[in-house]
Amino acid sequence: MKRYFVVPILVLSMILTGLPGLCQAPKKIPADKQRALQWKPEKGQYYFSHSLVFDYQNKAEKTSGSIKVYLDPVSGAMCFVKASSFGDGGKSFDFIIGFPDGRYIYCGSDEQGKKVRINEVVKEFKPDADTKTQQKEDFATYCVPTVNKRVDFGLESTEYDLTYATSGSKEKIWLTRTPFSVYPLYGLEFVEGAVSLPVSFDYMNLLPSDLLLTEINSKDLTLKLTSFGKDPFTANTKGYQLLKVND
Repeated sequence: MKRYFVVPILVLSMILTGLPGLCQAPKKIPADKQRALQWKPEKGQYYFSHSLVFDYQNKAEKTSGSIKVYLDPVSGAMCFVKASSFGDGGKSFDFIIGFPDGRYIYCGSDEQGKKVRINEVVKEFKPDADTKTQQKEDFATYCVPTVNKRVDFGLESTEYDLTYATSGSKEKIWLTRTPFSVYPLYGLEFVEGAVSLPVSFDYMNLLPSDLLLTEINSKDLTLKLTSFGKDPFTANTKGYQLLKVND
């Protein structure tokens, strides 16, 4: 189920930069030695040195499990592999690579079993100025930081109370500043016709690109980041023939 928020990216960023523990940007994660040898986009090869692992329990749909997202901390590119992330939510794809600028590469098989590659650009990565302005007051009203703070895998986190205007219900969420863009994860919601994760990450209208949702507790869903560290994986798009699709 997609989740919609009316919360401004600009105001959230302004408020967070004034909070203790989140005033300084986290240190960049250096590239490991293998990246220079295996990161070769010109040849269709992409190397991911780290992974993010989320454990979830969807109480409404009575499902649970984990979601793994491979990461290249240098570029912010992310890779979603069928077996460990979207599963049946993208039956025809083997893996998907997303980039912070909105580009996605889908690799899988067509109905005849032929290996194909689809390139797509998600245009919603940057909200317009009018949208951000209109949402300023909504954010100040409905998203309030608590006094709770912690460190997740070396990254500082802050807890928030998120209240929904229509129902008045509340959720506890934890947000963690990252030295890389998390929009490739949030942006998957805009290509839901092609693939969907077992848990919605529809937070692009709520969060700037350097804030990662690391925990949520609600009536229907619990989700928590349980691992972030080195976990090398190489994705190769060579052998997948480019399939052009109409806009």
